[in-house]
Amino acid sequence: MKHYDYLIVGGGVAAASAVAGIRRRDKMGSIGLFSEERYPVYNRPPLSKKLWMGERIEDIWMRPSPLSLNAQEHLTTKITAIDRQNKIVTDEFGNSYGYGKLLLATGGTPSHLPSHDVPIIYFRNLDDYFALRRLAEAKNRFLVIGGGFIGSEIAAALNLNEKEVTMVYPEPHLVDRFFPEDLKHVIDQEYLKRGVKLIAGDSITHLASENGEIMVTTKNGISFSVEAVVAGIGITPNTDLAKMAGLTINDGIVVNEYLQTSDPDIYSAGDVTSFPYPYPDQKSRVEHEDYALTQGKAAGENMAGAHKPYTHLPFFYSDMFSLGYEAIGRLDKNLDIFADWVKFGEEGVLYYLHDNRVVGILNWNVWDGIPKAREIIEEQRVYEDPSVLKGAIRNA
Repeated sequence: MKHYDYLIVGGGVAAASAVAGIRRRDKMGSIGLFSEERYPVYNRPPLSKKLWMGERIEDIWMRPSPLSLNAQEHLTTKITAIDRQNKIVTDEFGNSYGYGKLLLATGGTPSHLPSHDVPIIYFRNLDDYFALRRLAEAKNRFLVIGGGFIGSEIAAALNLNEKEVTMVYPEPHLVDRFFPEDLKHVIDQEYLKRGVKLIAGDSITHLASENGEIMVTTKNGISFSVEAVVAGIGITPNTDLAKMAGLTINDGIVVNEYLQTSDPDIYSAGDVTSFPYPYPDQKSRVEHEDYALTQGKAAGENMAGAHKPYTHLPFFYSDMFSLGYEAIGRLDKNLDIFADWVKFGEEGVLYYLHDNRVVGILNWNVWDGIPKAREIIEEQRVYEDPSVLKGAIRNA
């Protein structure tokens, strides 16, 4: 039976970053990485962003790669069981591997609609990108289901590639949970101006193939036809392996400040991980690239003996045609929001406050402000009059 000093379950950014974290402290320990994907580790954001705007596929591969750091990769291999007492994992083929420290970076699975008789691309991984790219070369009219981050980015990507796009989503506006009402109208108008058809406050009830077309019916009785369907409606964290092992689960795999699960020899990082941030009213499970990068690295260092608390507050970003932003912390339309606009809808900073403390910041077409934004949130100062925040990031 092969034994690894460090065994990593997962093939995403958190897993690869953990390898780099381990190697910062332990140059020689054996590392095994087990991934269900058939590709080496790659960055996911370009799949709905830059690959549709000319970036080369060669540029998405994670660097440094686990192989370059002397980790052994097991691709297309699913780990199905953990024996915590004997510190052994077993794969779907019945092979067993021993471990000293174990990391679960199992990510999430795209949420699915009720069964339909037409193919739907649930956009998540590189194979999904290839499938959608092939369809975009052959088809012209697309239905995008979902109005959140992924749905809005895919719709923009297809539109920029001269495809007709119709979006259907249950919320009143695109990316509805995150932005104040006036800004959501700006986003909606940008998509409409570009020719994207928006069907808000609605959902799909029926999809059927008919004479080479896909006939669509919504809950509100709207009918139309498209040639292809893609969905981005969120993910479900892959916690089954952790549950079977008896680890504590709460939405994701619960960890402490050192990223240890309820078993101190098993760590978790990335989309699947439930981590309680020290700042007020923050989400405990985060699905963004910066989170996976920094948390994976921290988990790797701690597996190799660092014993350092993880306190990094991750940022995220998106591009929706000419509208771009960087954000950090909690963005929630129900929080108190102070808007510091240079020009409304075009350039400004929004501060999201809970109990008069800043818990989230949106830099709208304002760049390189994340370090200052993180500093403001981590300070946890009480702002009885949030107008004193005016210019705090724009003039930094």
